[in-house]
Amino acid sequence: MKNLIYSIFGILMLGLFTHCSSTGKPDNFDYGNVNTNIYSNSYFDCSMKLPDNWVIQSKEQTERIADVGKNLVAGEDKKLKAIMKASDINSANLLAVFQYELGSAVEYNPNIMIVAENIMNAPGIKNGSDYLFQSRRLLKQSQFQYDYLSEEFEKESINGSDFYKMYAHMYYMGLEIKQIYYSTISKGFSFNVIVSYINDDQKKTLLESINSMTFKK
Repeated sequence: MKNLIYSIFGILMLGLFTHCSSTGKPDNFDYGNVNTNIYSNSYFDCSMKLPDNWVIQSKEQTERIADVGKNLVAGEDKKLKAIMKASDINSANLLAVFQYELGSAVEYNPNIMIVAENIMNAPGIKNGSDYLFQSRRLLKQSQFQYDYLSEEFEKESINGSDFYKMYAHMYYMGLEIKQIYYSTISKGFSFNVIVSYINDDQKKTLLESINSMTFKK
């Protein structure tokens, strides 16, 4: 159970923000695929190099991990449970990749998660900072409490695309788990990449993937 909880920290934000009406996903929506360590997505016209020999989760595995994460966030809060359920229509868990197989005997399993959420019915969300603001509000209400969440969101240009970043820390069973949430807006969706790690070596590997991310203009 401990290993599983460590694994889902990366997706506690995913699909947390939902709206009064649902718009879903267009017919040509693409969850993307991985080929020779390159994640590519035809809908968002993007690609990212993944760390060598990391373990790609299937769509079914990713959805199961997301469900565990949503249950941990909502707890017994009926309002949050309703938000979690409604978000399934608008959000898509595009990628989950871990350094090791789930359940491996390791101190922590660093990971990369990618999620997209339809924001067509939220005209106030104009950039990644706006999306992170709303997500941060709901994270602060969740059962699973972070010890630190950024008050302000830094802007970073990654190969010509503007992302905003939120830093998060959580102390759990003797470990300080660190995360960086990257968010941008593309084709009516928020496009979010979350990296989770516990030390600088893991962070360096993860940021190499982040810095390889490109969107066609």
